[in-house]
Parts: sequence; structure tokens; C-alpha cells
Amino acid sequence: MSRNTKTIMKQLTGFTPIASLPESTAASAKQRLLTTIEWLDEEGAASENNLNLLTAIAQSILWSEESYTRFLQCAFDAAIELFDISSQNWEFEEAMSSRHNPRNWDEYKQLEQTRAL
Repeated sequence: MSRNTKTIMKQLTGFTPIASLPESTAASAKQRLLTTIEWLDEEGAASENNLNLLTAIAQSILWSEESYTRFLQCAFDAAIELFDISSQNWEFEEAMSSRHNPRNWDEYKQLEQTRAL
């Protein structure tokens, strides 16, 4: 999907289609993160403030177990919101069983079990 197509889709629908997000299986996690930062820059969302906040969020993983849990909750909330918006026209069963659905990721299931205790 070309950059112009992505931009037009975002303007028309208010969200970026999941197909235009960085491919999650083509590269290592580190490369996907770098690609995402480049994508944010291309879309005009890589302001100094946003990048500083992303840095703080990423570094919080190492601060404490509590910080790591807050990091996971924040990240999963954002991932679920993005998935729900970008998959709103999918069949319900397809969306619920998709590997892109954060609710299906093992780490999310573990976090939910921890929160239930």
C-alpha cells in the first residue's frame, strides 16, 4: 500500500488500515520497532515530545515490576484500541481469532490472569 493511499485512507476513515501498519512477521522485533519509528516520522507523528514519551515508556520496562506491569497495561490498551478500530469491518469470528488481536497474545492472557487475582 503506497504512502498516499495510507494517508487518504486515514483521512477518509479516521484510522490507518491494518494492512498499512508495519508487517509484524517480516523482521525481528527490533527492526519492527525501528520501522515503526520511521513510519511515525513519515506520518508527521515523530515529534520530539512523542519520541521522548516513547523512550520513557520503553525504558520503564527496566525500572520496576510495577512499572513493567503499567507498561504492559498501557501498551495492551493501545494495541487493543488500534486493533478494534482497524478491524471493525471484519467478521466477528475472524477478528476474535486473528493473530493480530492482542487479546490472543500469551502475554496479554497472563496479564489478565494477574489482574484477576
